[in-house]
Amino acid sequence: MEFTEKVLILRIGKFRENDLWIRLLSPSKGIITAFAFGGCKSRRRFCGCLDNLNLVLFRIRQHPIKKYYSLEEGTLINAFIQLKKNPSRLGMAVNCLKFLQQIAQAHVYSEESSTIYSLLLDSLHVLENGDEISSFFPLLFKARLIFAQGYEPCLNYCALCEKDLMAIKNPCFSFTEGKIYCASCLKPASQAIETNFAAVHFLNKLQRTGPREWVKWNPSLHVRQNCARLVDAFGQYHLGV
Repeated sequence: MEFTEKVLILRIGKFRENDLWIRLLSPSKGIITAFAFGGCKSRRRFCGCLDNLNLVLFRIRQHPIKKYYSLEEGTLINAFIQLKKNPSRLGMAVNCLKFLQQIAQAHVYSEESSTIYSLLLDSLHVLENGDEISSFFPLLFKARLIFAQGYEPCLNYCALCEKDLMAIKNPCFSFTEGKIYCASCLKPASQAIETNFAAVHFLNKLQRTGPREWVKWNPSLHVRQNCARLVDAFGQYHLGV
């Protein structure tokens, strides 16, 4: 069976003298590994295509018996040249990519792949074209990626008394449940982090937005530190990362 699709190249490696393995993010199949036979030398079939962070239109053959994918030919759509020329932007892109690949094998499923593909593609466009981008950007990507795995937290009100977030003085984020509680409503044995309204409100807003909106955000250091603690605890508990 063959199909043609625009995919993002995440990683490339050599496995024989002239052959390559390519890890791809597909909007329909999630993260897959395909083989480019003759990819080291073929200029006609893969002209300028085979590089990390390239967006490529590939014709892909799926081999049902041996259960592997092979790349038949490719057309380069976007190499993100300006992004790759900018060390700081490229560093942020690599950080996003590393986190994605950390959770890839166990947690990226085909039903979620379209959302994740769009998130990464939009992030690369923003990192290439955005005027000013905060070093906070990779953490926003990380949080949004965790939420896309089906672990989107409920941050609008106390999970027990349903008091509105704005009325809670020091909300406690239960990273095991993905919910917030008033200090008085939190059970003594709960695994939770005491935080503040600004950090929770920031993460709440993050759930409803994408990378194109993030470039305008410039939260205080205090909010950044609180968000990092919440996201790290949430990701570690639910995804092991």
